[in-house]
Order: sequence, then structure tokens, then C-alpha cells
Amino acid sequence: MTKYTSQVFLNKFPVKKLSNSEKTVQVYSYIFNPSPELGKEYSAIHQIPWKIRTPGVRFKAKIITKQLISAEYLKQDNWTLKHQGTQLLNLDIAYEREALEQLERKWLERELRNKFARNRVDRASAGGLIWWDADNIILQDLGWEVHTGVSLNIELHYSGIIFLEIDLHHRFYSSWTLEEWLQDYRDIPISWVRNTYDDRSWKFIRISDEDPETTMIPNLGSLANYHRNLDKNKATEKEIKDAHVVYVSSKGKELTHLSTRLRPSITMEILSDLQDRGSSEAAKVFKQVKKTIKQRFDQSNNTAQWLSKNIYNSERLTKPQTTKGIILRKRDPLLLTKAKKVYRPINSLDEGCFRTGEQQFGCLDLTGNGNWSEFIKDKLENVASKSDVDIVLESAKNKNDLPNSIFTRKQFWQDWADQGTQTILVISPWLQNYEKIQLEKEALEANIALQFMQPMFKEEKYRLANIILGLLLKAKWQPVGLEPLQDDYAAEIVIGFDAGTNGNLYYGTSAFAILANGQSLGWELPEAQPGEKISSAAIIRTVTNIITRFQRIENRLPRRILILRDGIVQWEEFDDVVAALLANQIAVDLLGVRKSGAGRMAILPDKSESLIDALPGTAILSTDDKTFCIVTSEAKAGGSARPLKVVRDFGDAPLETLAKQIDRLSMLNPASAYAYSRLPYVIHFADKMAKSIQAIGELGILHGIDRQKNFFV
Repeated sequence: MTKYTSQVFLNKFPVKKLSNSEKTVQVYSYIFNPSPELGKEYSAIHQIPWKIRTPGVRFKAKIITKQLISAEYLKQDNWTLKHQGTQLLNLDIAYEREALEQLERKWLERELRNKFARNRVDRASAGGLIWWDADNIILQDLGWEVHTGVSLNIELHYSGIIFLEIDLHHRFYSSWTLEEWLQDYRDIPISWVRNTYDDRSWKFIRISDEDPETTMIPNLGSLANYHRNLDKNKATEKEIKDAHVVYVSSKGKELTHLSTRLRPSITMEILSDLQDRGSSEAAKVFKQVKKTIKQRFDQSNNTAQWLSKNIYNSERLTKPQTTKGIILRKRDPLLLTKAKKVYRPINSLDEGCFRTGEQQFGCLDLTGNGNWSEFIKDKLENVASKSDVDIVLESAKNKNDLPNSIFTRKQFWQDWADQGTQTILVISPWLQNYEKIQLEKEALEANIALQFMQPMFKEEKYRLANIILGLLLKAKWQPVGLEPLQDDYAAEIVIGFDAGTNGNLYYGTSAFAILANGQSLGWELPEAQPGEKISSAAIIRTVTNIITRFQRIENRLPRRILILRDGIVQWEEFDDVVAALLANQIAVDLLGVRKSGAGRMAILPDKSESLIDALPGTAILSTDDKTFCIVTSEAKAGGSARPLKVVRDFGDAPLETLAKQIDRLSMLNPASAYAYSRLPYVIHFADKMAKSIQAIGELGILHGIDRQKNFFV
């Protein structure tokens, strides 16, 4: 039976209820002449609202606004708008409610920009707005600069009430230039950059191999000369010589820039990632800015009162939204090993793995004489023994064995593969990111996956466990499975989809799939495409391949599939695959899993006056049966947990069943020895694969890799 918590407090504040007239929009059709390039259709449509001088959004094949567009803005060089009348939007229909929500968000953005120009307003990459406090910029040691503000987002309830979601927000600028960042952390995506010589910020688009000397700026000459000749901020010759050409954008307009004259904008998530990678600088800054859930709510409440009075003209005191939550997470262990159920993947190393894989491993020691790390060797032999298999750890080579020439290195890796070794531990000193990627690419061409580790001079329990798990996953082992959910609406296959980009091409349909018991059905390579939208045909091919693997195991079609899309499910992406599944009597639930938009969730324990984070496994189910928010991971020390927002785009499974599956999938992360994942396992792995492919940049070398070898972990 579902257990209900005490009240859950949300950092969402009601500020206004819309009347029917405020729900009525102006509708415009659009005609392009000439038609946009293939793959650029959606970008072209999104350009229209920038140029009509009133808040507007795309509404399927139309543009809608709250106010009439002035006649002078109805026609541009390549498109024409025609007024089609008005429409009262029905807030019970999800896409109509979301369109009006976008309009209200744009209205808020305009009001903040017009009334409070001193405090900059940016659009957040994950949705919503960032309202910066111009008077709260903190200078840190080591050249770091911390900018503070609040994130603002609008949630429109189907009743017509506008809720403002408000949270503290930080952005960090280090002493690194973007060029330096790309050398070491190219695999960590950056959304925003700032000039090194002034405060102007840009949206980061992509990096190019073009030459600054020959890259031309219309009417201004070369990019290099433009920066040489700036009146007050001339570039040095070293800055120009060392730079890559970078594409950035402002107000929808794409421009070129120099990587040496930009600094990456680092978010809290990136800062946390840097800390996990051992950056002492990042750890120091992270410690100073972490806030408890109580501190966040106090600040959000103050901001809500101010905005309610000064933007929405209300003198009424607004309070945080409260609701009832449910606790989904059992106290009983749910993960399966060879021997028994356990709580954490670390336990598989002593209880035996759920499934075994390759039994021969190699070691490339770039620091010494080519010997296995005794810590690794002992642990591997122990887990093999507990899993009732024999493994071979004889193959080891050193730095001198690795040829310097790229032409002889190919044979080096192939010789190893010919001996039956397809997973190799690489012990190395710290390597720059491009060095690691080069080794990975060389090995993958021989169908070999690499697990990197820095030398370990004493047994480091946590690091050791994660290295072992990563090595096993790359060798087709599966440390843990999952106790199936006993529910008629529970899926027999779960597929996670993600889409990544290297700035030039989008990699749609990165996918990872499992059975109900957590058994891996493997991954599917994405397809390179010019546009942002995931190809419908590619989705069908991916799902077909995964169902075929299911059939080989079960000798039948699945009865129900759960499809998870990282982020927002774009219009028409999954329409064809849903129709195809239903035509074959396969039920399907389609969910968009959003990393932002859920806000923060807090509870007030009995006999306590201070809010604390809601417990992992706490979920809030919407009354419209379309959305739920869920806490899947614990807060890091001194900080607060970030829930997920999950939106149902298709399906008939009860929300509670779907929430239970999402929660259980977040516990199934076999690459993490001790900590559960914030994202469901299948999306977490699809996301890691998309980022890995983005870094590798070549799909061709991955086609021959066994789909059970998780090379991206």
C-alpha cells in the first residue's frame, strides 16, 4: 500500500490566475520563401519570434502571441505572417497549456528586462530564466568569479493559476580560457561563455577547425584582424595563434569568436562534476556556495514576495505551494546479484555478478614495467571466483610496448584483439582529455574498450570499486540486476533515448535498453543528422532492433514497453513508433524525463522547525494524471537534492506505477558502487553514450563494437 508523507513544500509560488481573455491568443500562419534548408526548419521557425517585437511562440504549424503583431513586422526577407484570428486555449490539453506557459514566460522576461535593466536576464539552457544580481558578484581565490542570481520558471496549472518556481542560481567563471577548457574537459558540455576582456556573455554553439586568419566577418575583414584592431581590447598575437574559431550566438544571431578570448560559464552541475574528477579548485568553490534546502526556500520566498508585488501588481502575500507526496522506495534490497538481493552495486563484488561476460583482460601500464595493479588484480580474481568463472589476467604491456607512430599503433591494438583480449585496463599518469580520446579511438577500431585509472599506491576503497565495475561493464559483465516490479502495467522492456551534438551534427537516437529484471539489452548507435529533432525513422529502427533481441530471449513480442526521452519529447518524434507498437498489440508508455522544472521538494519533520530535503523515493503525482516529480538521489553534503520532472506524452499506465519504475531505475546504476543515480539507468547510460560519441566524433569506428560492451562508462 502506498505510504503518504506529511506535507511536501515546493519552491513554487502562486502569483496570478488567468482570466479567459488572458488565455486567448492571436494566431498567425507563416510561409517561407525560399524554404529553409533540410534540417534547419525548426531553427528557422524559432527565429520568427525574435523579429516580431512582441512575445510569441511556435504552436504546431502556427505562431501565437498575446497581442497583435504590428503590420511592419509581418513580413521579412524570407517569411510572411498572416493573421488567422484568435483562439481560447484549452488548458486541459497539454500542448495548448505549454504554449501559453511559454508566452507567460516570455512576458515575464520582457518585464524584467524593461523594468530592471541593471540586473541582467538570461535564458536558461534547460528552460526558464536566470535573473542575475548585479551587486552580488563574489571574487574567489585562484581567479574564480562567482555570479549569483535566481532561476525563474513558470508553471501554468490546468486551473489557470500561474506558479513561479524560484531557486538560487550560481554561475562560475574560472581563470581557464575556453581553449584551455577544451583541452582538458571537452567531454563536459558548455552552454554559455563570456569574453575574457569584458562582461558580455554568449551562448556557445560549436568549435571549428577554421583558421582565424581566413575566417571572414561580413564587412569587417578576417576574424583575426577584427580582434587585432579592437579599440580598447586588442588581442595579442599569441591569443590569435593559439585560438580555435568558436561559433556563439546572441539573440538568435550566430557569430564567430576566438577560443582564447572566452571563458566557459560553469554551472553547479559542472562544478560538482569537476569536484568528482578531483579538482581541488572546484571543491573549494563548491563548498562555499552549497546551500541547504532551508536557505534556498528562505531566499525563494523573499524573491516571490518582491516579484508578486512589483511584476504581478499583487499585494497579497504568496506562500510556497504544498501538497501530499508518496514514498515509493522500499527498505528491502531490490538489486540482484548471483547469490542474493543487495542494496548497492558494490555488494556484487563479494556476492558474485548478476551476469558474467568476457574472461580475459589486458593491462597497459604507462607508468611502470607493465604489471597489473595488485589491488585491481585481487579484486578481479575475487569477483570472478564469487561469480563461478575463471579469468585470465596474464596479458600486460608497458609504455615502451606502445609504438609512437600512428601507423604501427593500429597493429599494436589488433595484436591484442587477435589474442582474445577486448577489454584493457590502462594505468597512466594524468592525461589530457584529447590524449585519452585518441587512445580510446585507436582501441575501439580493434573492438577493444579501455578503462583508465591513475596509479594507486594504497587501497582506496571507493575509487577501486568504481574502477572494477567500469572494467567489468566494458567487458560485457552485468554486476547487478533488478527485482521486477509486480504490476500488470509494468514494462517488459525499458528504453532510454538521448540526443547529443558536437555543434555541427546532432546525434539522435542514442539508446540503451533493459528487461524488467534489469538485464541489459544493450545500446544502439545514434544517427548523425543536421537538425535538432530526432528522426522518426531512426527511432523505429532502434526500437525494432531492441525488440528483436527480446524475441531471441523470450520467443515472443513484448506486451508493454516503457520509452524514456531525456528532456522534452518533441512533436511528432515518437508518433510513428507508437503507432507501429500499438498496431502489433504492444502497449507503450512514453515519458519525457526533465532534469529541471521539478523545483525543490522539502518536508517538515515532526517536532522540527526547519525544513529538510524530501527523502529519496518521494514523488508528487499531478491531479491531471500527466506529470510527476520525484526525488531519486540524496543531497550532497551541505546542499539540497534536485528532483526530476517526468511528463507523460503517451500511455495508460497509472502515474504511480510509472513513478515506481523511474525510482527503481535510478537505483540500478551498476557503474556506481555506492551512490544511486539521479537519472534512470537507461537514460543515464544513453546520456553517457551520447557524450562519449560527441567526444570521439566518429560513428564509423563504433559499428563493430558488441552492443553489450559499455565502452562509454
